[in-house]
Amino acid sequence: MRVKTVIFQLCIAMELFSCATWNSNESKLKIEKNLAFAKRDKIELLADWYHPLSEAKSGHRQPACVVIHGGGWYKGDKEDMDSVARRLAQAGIAALNINYRLAPSHRFPSPVYDTKDAIRYLKANASQLGVDPERICLFGYSAGGHLALMAGFTRPEDRLDDSDPAGATIFRYGTKNDVIQSPPSDLRVRSIVAGGTPSDLTSGDYNDYYEKFFGRPPSEIPEIYKQASPMSFVRPGLPSVFLYHGNHDWIVKVEQSRSLAQKLKDQRVDFEYLEVSLGHVATFLFDEKEVSAAIKFLKKRLWSTSDSEA
Repeated sequence: MRVKTVIFQLCIAMELFSCATWNSNESKLKIEKNLAFAKRDKIELLADWYHPLSEAKSGHRQPACVVIHGGGWYKGDKEDMDSVARRLAQAGIAALNINYRLAPSHRFPSPVYDTKDAIRYLKANASQLGVDPERICLFGYSAGGHLALMAGFTRPEDRLDDSDPAGATIFRYGTKNDVIQSPPSDLRVRSIVAGGTPSDLTSGDYNDYYEKFFGRPPSEIPEIYKQASPMSFVRPGLPSVFLYHGNHDWIVKVEQSRSLAQKLKDQRVDFEYLEVSLGHVATFLFDEKEVSAAIKFLKKRLWSTSDSEA
């Protein structure tokens, strides 16, 4: 009980400190809550939009990032990634912080589709949002990191994209009834950030979250577990990738990210890997070092020389 109390008090202290930090920059951001970005299975998918006002006033289209929460694919909410979304926007990267359909009601690959729908939304509404559709990134932690990698690594031929015909309704920015008639089919992104990520679901690093997500253990459907593994889609030409992981993580073993980093290196994919001495939850809660390094990585890849000089 004493350990839990200390952790709780630390979290409260972090929240108060974070609020004070955010409030000092709040006037620089435009935040819109609960925008409907897509609809699937009669479910409206909602997102919070964090827009850097300084970038908007400049008249230049800015990069944007889809932010994806964790929670083992069966729980969690976009509010869990509010801190990350704010820091991205404060750095000049607009953030669309999304919810997605959760297991067990919606199993693999439903959340992958939802993440791709968020990319469609940004690209379809790029002009209204002031976003450069060629400078889109993804940022997720834990299950959210998995979805970021799956959405960023897979192509239409990998059969994890239902663009033709589209299985989702994509809304026009700021509406719930004005539908984009021909949403973009090109869902390529520039960069991906993934923290504490299960990247090889066939590795034997099995836990109960997997069965909630897939409905059956890997021994019964090994081909589906392989299809759901980002590791299966590593090849030359992928978007740049920033990975981070705690080396005391007992929920998602650090070997997952180490193995993915090695495969990215072997395939000559642009990547960076940061390992910290924390566990799964602590790496998420105390993430200043990791998120700062990730933002630095993104800014180098989302701004070209001409962008920087504009």
